Amino acid sequence: MARQARGQMFSYDFLFSSVGLVLLLTLYIYSATAVTGKMDEAELRAEMEEAVQVSAGSLLQTPGDPSNWEMAPINETGVRALGLVNSRDALDPDKAAAFFSITDGDAQYNATLPILGLSRRAYAYNASLEYLNGTVIYSIARLPPGGINQSIPAERFATYNGTIVRFKMVVWRE
Repeated sequence: MARQARGQMFSYDFLFSSVGLVLLLTLYIYSATAVTGKMDEAELRAEMEEAVQVSAGSLLQTPGDPSNWEMAPINETGVRALGLVNSRDALDPDKAAAFFSITDGDAQYNATLPILGLSRRAYAYNASLEYLNGTVIYSIARLPPGGINQSIPAERFATYNGTIVRFKMVVWRE
């Protein structure tokens, strides 16, 4: 009499195929999660690049709205746009002094975020104005509490009191 082990063999086949299926599903889920994470990171970087370019461009290409925004504290004036120039790329010394008088933790710093378009994802920024030799004229230096994970810089050139200067802005997500 021969023993038939068909039932037991079927159980082993089912077990091996189930383990293989679980491994394939795990690999698929891991891959999908990794791809989604990379796409989210790329989207965030693109948004940050747009935010810093628009902010820096607005500051150095417009006089602001209202054009005399520097006359009163930013958080009290109903300012709709900040601008540091009177004519394209020629910085107004009074507007530059008013903008760079903002300090970290100041209510005016927080008021500038939505005006510059940086409030969408809790962005923060640093900005500086310096001569081409590196001497700093003005700066807003905000130190993030936990360090900077990812930052995007922008650099523009303008004239300040007849001298070519460099405007730098760095945006990051807090």
